[in-house]
Amino acid sequence: MLIAATLCLAVGLGLGFPLLRLVAGAAVAVVIVAVLSCLRRVSVDVHRELVPDRVERGDAAVATLTLTNRSRRRSGGFTAIDPPTEGAQLSVQPLAPGASAERAYRLPTRRRGVIIVGPLTVRRADLLGLVAADASGGGTSTLLVHPRRHRVGVSLGAHPRHHHEGIIAPRPMAGSTDLRAVREYVLGDELRHVHWRATAKTGRMMVREYVDPAQPRFTVLLDDRADALDEDGFEAAVEIAASLAHASASAGTQTRLLTTTGLDLHPNGGLTGSRVLQDALCAVEQGGDELNPEVLASRCDSGTSLVLLGGRFETALVGALRRRAREVTLFDFGPAGAAPALPGVTVIKERDAVVAAAAWNRAVVA
Repeated sequence: MLIAATLCLAVGLGLGFPLLRLVAGAAVAVVIVAVLSCLRRVSVDVHRELVPDRVERGDAAVATLTLTNRSRRRSGGFTAIDPPTEGAQLSVQPLAPGASAERAYRLPTRRRGVIIVGPLTVRRADLLGLVAADASGGGTSTLLVHPRRHRVGVSLGAHPRHHHEGIIAPRPMAGSTDLRAVREYVLGDELRHVHWRATAKTGRMMVREYVDPAQPRFTVLLDDRADALDEDGFEAAVEIAASLAHASASAGTQTRLLTTTGLDLHPNGGLTGSRVLQDALCAVEQGGDELNPEVLASRCDSGTSLVLLGGRFETALVGALRRRAREVTLFDFGPAGAAPALPGVTVIKERDAVVAAAAWNRAVVA
């Protein structure tokens, strides 16, 4: 507008056209009025609520903004822009002092990941859109877009209980039930476990030592190396990992999630444990430094049911894992081609997560 005003003024002076000089003056006046109208920025308190704050990929998630005028004067109309939905500009009418306006909009959930929502940009512009003044507020909120889960079952089979003189399984579950031995009391032991008859016989305070029976274990190993899978194959692998981890943890089984670049999670079972695993799979990405095969194999619990998800697991690594696991299933999401035949390993060669889940149910659960 200022450039046009300058050109009009130059032509008007050069050729002696008063109308062009008038147009130039009017254009400058419009710009001055636009600047003055935006000098006072909007002062609002911003409250944002995400419903829900965790969602499966593709499901609906809504953000609700409550904007309150905190100044003592009536605010002008403004536009609210909340990343990552910059294209969704929410118009808000002028607000009286202390008045509030509520606006809701849908969040993008087409891709798995951690979405940072905010901070909110409050934009005030003049009627012609020549000048705009931005102010930010409201902080940020986090939306977790989990991988899409598919209906799968988990066949864990029978798992023998240990003998009272046997080896205690690593990471025993809480809630001891089996009596292993009677031993001398040490600081911190439960007084309700005192064995009074043994105490009277030995003259020293003796307690019962309880241990847990060996419980079924389920381990998911996801290959997240940068060159292991293409983008579509990796997303399919993450979806199967999320489906199996959820089914196992929801059944109360000790579930462990490993990746080839170092992630190692083994929360308690139940829906709370499943949520921890889903949150981790929501943020997992390809890349990072690969773990040594011996280190990776050592993190696999002895006697576990192991599922490998990837595209190029080395035979030596699979062999080391096979020696520790009770049963091994390998999902190959790599390019089309003959899947490697590995002794003692069930191989599922599919590129689509839905088809792979159905193949798992037929081959393993049935």
